[in-house]
Amino acid sequence: MKVNQNMAEQKRDKIFSRGFKFNIEDRVLLLSVVLIVLVIFFGVTKERFLTVNTIRSMAFQCPEIGLMGLGMAIAMIVNGINLSINDTANLSALVAGLSLIELAPLFVGYEFLLVIIAFLIAIGMGIACGALNGLLIGHIGVPPILATLASLTLYRGISVAVTGGKTLTGFPEELSVIGYQTVLGVPIPFIIFLVVGVLMYVVLEHTTFGFKVRMLGTNPTAAKFSGIDNKSITMKVYILSGILGAIAGIIVMSRTNSVAYEYGTRAYILQALLISVLGGISPGFGSIIGVLLATFTLQVISTGFNMLLLGVRGSSFFKDFSWGIIFIVILIIDHLMHRRRGIG
Repeated sequence: MKVNQNMAEQKRDKIFSRGFKFNIEDRVLLLSVVLIVLVIFFGVTKERFLTVNTIRSMAFQCPEIGLMGLGMAIAMIVNGINLSINDTANLSALVAGLSLIELAPLFVGYEFLLVIIAFLIAIGMGIACGALNGLLIGHIGVPPILATLASLTLYRGISVAVTGGKTLTGFPEELSVIGYQTVLGVPIPFIIFLVVGVLMYVVLEHTTFGFKVRMLGTNPTAAKFSGIDNKSITMKVYILSGILGAIAGIIVMSRTNSVAYEYGTRAYILQALLISVLGGISPGFGSIIGVLLATFTLQVISTGFNMLLLGVRGSSFFKDFSWGIIFIVILIIDHLMHRRRGIG
C-alpha cells in the first residue's frame, strides 16, 4: 500500500508539473497576447472603443459574468460543473429583493443598513443553493451535470412561482451604490470582482484547501487514499461556487435595480463555461489569473462586436453564433494541445 501511494504521488507531481506549465504560463501568456491584439484591433477600427466611457462601461459589465465564471471554474477543477450558477444568482437576488421590500417599514432612515442585511441574506441563499449541489454530488453521488441541471430547474421554478414570472422592482436608492458608483474612477463591481479574484487565487494556490481541491480533481482515488475527505471538499467547493453566484446576483440586482428569473438565462451559462475553458480550467488544473484574463477577453470581444455590428440586421444572432463557434474552437484546441502533451 505504501509503494502504491508513493507511485501515485510521483505520478501526481509529474502531471501537476506538466499541467501547470501549460495552464498557468502558456495560457496566461496566450490570453495576454490575444487581449492586447483585440484591444488594438477594435481601437483602430472603432474610435470610441478606447474612450474612458467605453472602458468604464466594460468594467461595469464584466464582473457579473466574471464571478459566475469563477464559480464555474472552481467546480470544473474538481471535475464537476455548475449549470445552476446563473439561477443561483437570480434566486439569491430575489430573496434579497423580497427582504428589502418586506423589511423596508422597519428601517426607515436606515436604508443603507437594510441593503447590507439584504446582501447578507443573498449570500446565505447562495450558500444554501451550493450546499444542495454539494449534497447531491458529493454525498449522494449524482453526476454533476445532472445534479446542477436539476437544481437549475428547481431554483428557476422557485423564482417563477414566487414572482409569477414578473420583474421585481421598487428597491431603495441605496441599492444602486454598488451597481453605479465608482471609487477613484473605478467601478465598484469591478473592484469587487478583482478582490474576489485575488482571494480565489490565494485560496487555490497557497492553502491546504486549494491543494486538496486540485488533488481531488486530478485523481479522486489517490486523494481518498491520501486522507482527503472528498465529500467534504466537494461540498465546500459547491458552497463557494454558490457564494460567487450570489455575489454576481447582487451586482446584477444593484445595476438593474430589479430582479427577474430570466436575467442571463440565454447567455450567462455559456459565457461562464467559455471563460473557464478559455482560462485553461480542467480537472485538477487551471489558473485564476487565466479566468480573469478570459473574462476581460470575452468582454472586449462582446463590446467590440457590438460596436462593429451596431445597426446591422441580425447582429444579435451573429453574437450568439460567435459564442458557440468560439466555444467549439477552444474545446478542439484544448483537446489537441492536451493530447500533444500526453495529459488528455
